[in-house]
Amino acid sequence: MSTRTQTDDEAVGAPRRPGRVLVVAGTIVLALVLAWRLTLGASAEDDGHVVALALRLSRGDSALGDEMNLQATGAFLAVPFVWAWDHAVGTTGIVLASRVWFVALAAVVAVVTARALRTRYAAGPAAVATVAALLGLPYQLPLISYSSVPVLALVLAAAAGIALRERRSSAWAAVLGVATAMGVVSSPQLAPAFALALTVGVVRVQGTRPRVVALATSGGLVAVAAAWVLLVAGPTPVADTVRYLLEVRGDGLSPLGRLGRAVGTYEMVRFPLYWPLLACLGLTAAGCVRREWRAVRVGASAGGVAWATAVTVAAALGYLPQLWFGNTVAALESLLVVILLLPVLAELHWSRRRGDIGDLVAAALPALVAATVVAATTNSGPRYSVHGAALGGLLLVLVVQWSTVAGLLVTEPRSRAIRALAALPAVAMALGLLSLPFDEPGSLRVDTRIATGPWAGLVTTADRASGITALSTTVADLTRGGRPVLLLGASGGYLAANGPMATPSVWLEDHGAANRWVLDWFARTGRTPDVVVVTAAADARAGGAAAWAGRDPLRAWLATAYPVQRVVPGVGTVLERR
Repeated sequence: MSTRTQTDDEAVGAPRRPGRVLVVAGTIVLALVLAWRLTLGASAEDDGHVVALALRLSRGDSALGDEMNLQATGAFLAVPFVWAWDHAVGTTGIVLASRVWFVALAAVVAVVTARALRTRYAAGPAAVATVAALLGLPYQLPLISYSSVPVLALVLAAAAGIALRERRSSAWAAVLGVATAMGVVSSPQLAPAFALALTVGVVRVQGTRPRVVALATSGGLVAVAAAWVLLVAGPTPVADTVRYLLEVRGDGLSPLGRLGRAVGTYEMVRFPLYWPLLACLGLTAAGCVRREWRAVRVGASAGGVAWATAVTVAAALGYLPQLWFGNTVAALESLLVVILLLPVLAELHWSRRRGDIGDLVAAALPALVAATVVAATTNSGPRYSVHGAALGGLLLVLVVQWSTVAGLLVTEPRSRAIRALAALPAVAMALGLLSLPFDEPGSLRVDTRIATGPWAGLVTTADRASGITALSTTVADLTRGGRPVLLLGASGGYLAANGPMATPSVWLEDHGAANRWVLDWFARTGRTPDVVVVTAAADARAGGAAAWAGRDPLRAWLATAYPVQRVVPGVGTVLERR
């Protein structure tokens, strides 16, 4: 018979009940913050572009055939949802709905990632690492795309590799295969990074069966996707797409030049604003000299994370000037990798746990390859520091190991301060993502909600809301009756079109001589637009309509084939046949 009294039971339950209440309250607050963040920011370019790609494919056009853009394959996971939304609702609110769909997919990846990490690490560090790594979204856009899906895939592959080594199970081998295949299909130029992640994963595991399952799953899924694209689009259109893309070089830089530009941005840490960060790095290095100086290296690195976060968030919110290095969450992610690397390496030097260094190397190799490829191929420039997002798998392992070490500093079972310290990387990445929506002046400086059209429900600046509404209304009116349309300079405008997209690329503007492939596409498919919209921004970037037509065969052809022109204020020039 138990001798515990009711009073004893109440005493035991007393501290648990407030804890549960706090967990529930915290979950509700996080859900509300997430819902708020999903509504922030709107753009007719990157934001609308990735949704327009999915919409085009959902309406029957083929990737790499009708859409001559390698980014189209990154929209595959969005197509089923976009198709359902388009048929049930139309395109009203489709951008916000697509953000919610991304959160659903990312939540599944998060659950599997955390479960994989728990095969080797404690639940707390696993959760912190998962959150930190998955919040490093390129361009701060929570949408399924060619840029976000590879981040999810790199993180999931790193976690699955750890679980596969620990459990040697076919299930985790299949997860590794799915993750690497998902990454290759969504961003084919990152195939070397995912091939490396797969290779390292199968090399680290013992046993033939899990190796075969991982390789067969990954290779099989990639082969099916490639065969499907070739079957639907046709070999010749796919070959034309490759040739067209090789001719397009948006900023005129070579891959090596772009890589140098990305690396060069890091010299900004020499400015006084980053001196406290450099001091924290120096103190961290000093704390790595002796094993027993763990508190110094962990505390100093935590200080570095806090300072880097404060600078990034303050710049994003407009309290500091725009940083050439970037005030994006991807830029913050690259800084966190640098800050956490030294204390983690020091712990690995003294650690007796076999496999920890292997986990780090296995994540670092594909991450560095992916970051290099992204830096060498992106046209977005240093302002977004998008290559930092490719370090997600590496950040995952660094954070789980750093948070584990921070937890070892706990001297009392309920030391909340130390537990909070261990969660710092996740808090830092969350603040970085919350503070800056894509191409906006900061989360606290957007104040106008769009009421209608594809961007309905999103909050942006008054000028941006007016411009997007004008674009949506103009395109919708011009395409009544199902008229085919071509847009130059605002790919998101296709979301409002009532007719088909008469273009070989949703993102189309001044590509110079390479736009001869657009005229070839018109001839090959027989699909030409009834109406053309050239945004004022696209004309301005090209140096004016006359200068643009002088170097671009597409723009020159439009000037003669569509002689009826009129200017729509807030949008640009509308071209129509006689």
